[in-house]
Amino acid sequence: MSGSRNIEQHGTTSTASKGSRKKAYHHNDLRNALLAEALKLIAERGGPVFSMRELASAVGVTHASAYRHFSDKAALLDALTAEGFRILAACQEEELEGSSDDPLERLNVLGSAYLRFALENKGFFSLMFTAREDEDPEQSSRTLHNEQALSTLVTCIKDCQRAGQIVEGDAIRIAGYIVLATHGLAVYLTQGHHPLGSGKAADFFPGINAVNELSVAPLLVNPPSPRDIARRWFPQADLTD
Repeated sequence: MSGSRNIEQHGTTSTASKGSRKKAYHHNDLRNALLAEALKLIAERGGPVFSMRELASAVGVTHASAYRHFSDKAALLDALTAEGFRILAACQEEELEGSSDDPLERLNVLGSAYLRFALENKGFFSLMFTAREDEDPEQSSRTLHNEQALSTLVTCIKDCQRAGQIVEGDAIRIAGYIVLATHGLAVYLTQGHHPLGSGKAADFFPGINAVNELSVAPLLVNPPSPRDIARRWFPQADLTD
């Protein structure tokens, strides 16, 4: 927002820092500060484990000021969730723009985009894909955003089917199957686990290619043989008959 907007002044003492004055923010700057701090807390604590009063104190304003921007904690989390899915969509679009026109390659690229988003945005990822006690699945905006994100994958699967690369079938159910492997790897890494044979999670990033290809292999019209899979992804496997 421009500097012409009124700045909220708070002269009371912050519970987080005694003796200091409450911080002053432009109207929209405070909203963004609350969202940023909430995201930080979610990433640190593995979920939205904080109160609006605690959040306001961490930002340096009164909790009444926080409620001028969000009617309650659920409204704040909904806003964060929507932003997370927007960033995920942008990440997917960026990866797709750099790929070829081959539908199967684009399908694999979506998996890479998903994992990159999860690793770079752990707070968003945790919030977006974890059910909350305060939400109704039938009315949840998170459910709507999730369905919209899945539609990108469904479209790519249909392109693969039209190209004769993936077997015919319900593209939505196929998408649900494919996403399980990628999502599982993303959860595993964002929780700080180290893959076998690797000292750092980042070292395993190329492994998403294996996860993508292995999850799609049973769906291919011309699938690789077990021997080809072993040679490509498990070079230490015993290939003797």
